[in-house]
Amino acid sequence: MNIETYLGFDVGTKRTGVAIANSLTQQATGIEVVSHHKNGSTNWDAFDQIIMQHSITLFIVGVPYDKEGKEQEMTFIAKSFARKLSARYNISMVLVDEYLSSNEAKKQLKYNHHHKNADRGEVDKLSAALILQTWLGDS
Repeated sequence: MNIETYLGFDVGTKRTGVAIANSLTQQATGIEVVSHHKNGSTNWDAFDQIIMQHSITLFIVGVPYDKEGKEQEMTFIAKSFARKLSARYNISMVLVDEYLSSNEAKKQLKYNHHHKNADRGEVDKLSAALILQTWLGDS
């Protein structure tokens, strides 16, 4: 049996949440938050560290659309990140509509007794896990 490993990403301009799952367990877990450089450029060194630790088969990148399903500025940023990520590591990627994943993550954290202004990193990790879990459920 060949077990595949997937990384999911909740892309942001300041931070990107990262989650991991595999084809055996089909369960996504947030593992890291990468803080980007102050000038807004992607912190590829941090992604290098994460990706070198795992044998990744596929990247799943959340792409935000507005409530009408239209593209917005973050849609283009997430798509650009996904293309660069795939090219840099020569690993295929899939884009997933992540509409409301951050809101759902905040709700879950609040339900789990975290303060409503919980650490943004925890929200980003959980958002990445929700994006990845959505893809796992759809595939």
